[in-house]
Amino acid sequence: GFCPFCEQHLSKHHKRPIIFKNRYWIVTENSWPYRGSRFHFLFILRPHVEKVEDLSPQMWSALRVLYTKVAKQYGLKGATFMMRSGDTKFTGASVTHLHAHLIVGSPRTINTKKIQALIGFKH
Repeated sequence: GFCPFCEQHLSKHHKRPIIFKNRYWIVTENSWPYRGSRFHFLFILRPHVEKVEDLSPQMWSALRVLYTKVAKQYGLKGATFMMRSGDTKFTGASVTHLHAHLIVGSPRTINTKKIQALIGFKH
């Protein structure tokens, strides 16, 4: 009956500190990072919104500002950025609250392995 990503519940279910926030977004490290990632950040929308198509232009702009801050502060040379939007039966997410993952791995070499993540389901 409650959303663990809504701001009033976040500290009860997410033990990582907030790195940045603005009017629309909170950025934190993922409490359950994908195996093998060097960094795994979550961008959590402060109001409870479930679908990308419900984002305002201001929300998109605020997301870009925080993404840029994280990229600069951590010196990111490359990353994967993906959003979880809508019904979790299709997204592989455990929370319907709109959020994005910023995942950073290691540079590719002949010895590196792939980072694997659930991004949906197939038949």
